[in-house]
Amino acid sequence: MSEEIEVEPLEEHLRERLPDREGLRVTKLRRTPGGMSRQTWFADVEWGSTNEPQKQRLTVRIDHDTGSVIATPLVHEYRVMKALHGSAVPVAETLWFEDDPRWLGKPFYVRDCVAGDAAPKRLFAEGNEELRARIGRQLIELMADLHTLDWQARGFADFMQVPETPRDAALLELERWRKMWADTTVEPKPALAELYAWLGRNAPTSIPRTSVVWGDVGVGNFIYKDDVVALTDWEQAHLGDPMKDVAAALWRGIESLISREELYEVYEARSGLKIVQENVDYYDVFIDAQYTTTSSSVFTYFTPESVPDVTFARLGLGISYRCLDLGLRAIGT
Repeated sequence: MSEEIEVEPLEEHLRERLPDREGLRVTKLRRTPGGMSRQTWFADVEWGSTNEPQKQRLTVRIDHDTGSVIATPLVHEYRVMKALHGSAVPVAETLWFEDDPRWLGKPFYVRDCVAGDAAPKRLFAEGNEELRARIGRQLIELMADLHTLDWQARGFADFMQVPETPRDAALLELERWRKMWADTTVEPKPALAELYAWLGRNAPTSIPRTSVVWGDVGVGNFIYKDDVVALTDWEQAHLGDPMKDVAAALWRGIESLISREELYEVYEARSGLKIVQENVDYYDVFIDAQYTTTSSSVFTYFTPESVPDVTFARLGLGISYRCLDLGLRAIGT
């Protein structure tokens, strides 16, 4: 998107928020090309002596001018990461949420930046088979840690809907995505209506437990060095069936790091939960409907006032129909 945030107001905001950092200045501000749901900016800051300054890289998360392509507000992502920080699930430390538009024109939040790689280039370089295997195993172990987290003690129920029944674990999320489809649709999609109807009829009646569900498990959504150092992309997080994350991991190509058989073995050993294959299959279809909805919604970005990134066109014209086809095949339609 042709959207920018300016150095001067951000620098002024940081000085107000961090008054103990004398002479704070933003030395570099750049937007990362990764991620589609919202903008992510890296701000390199220095303070103190110009000869031997102290330095830090901060991350700024902010919606596009036209909003997010995900059906959750920005503050939800902030709250998830704040609740997770300090637990067995590694995430960047969130520093504050700012809803005063006088700084950048819209709400945003600031978090620490965890050093490491997110791009898969190094991970899939020739000769890094051992690294891939280790990262894949660690990712599944951390997913298991997330699913066994005491979410009540960490305050997740303060800002997330709590499923009252096993079916609610699917239906609460289903309604959220179906509403997003209704709110953002730009063309009829009878096949998507069929997927949503099927999902409503076939919601699982039994789940291993109610867990914090990451919602977007996959390559590119974690930071690594020689090990995984942080998990990212929490805007889809909710309380529900942990099998949705297992399905998401498989949908998003985790088998390029770890086989399905080893994934199941590692997950069950770490979490003490049993894989419920019927639920995994159900959520595979759920993800097809969800991704059809989000990728179709990007057409709302194409207005005379906007200059969308071509990637949004690719999502709307390609991914949405691919996901729809996969979902229909999965339910036998």
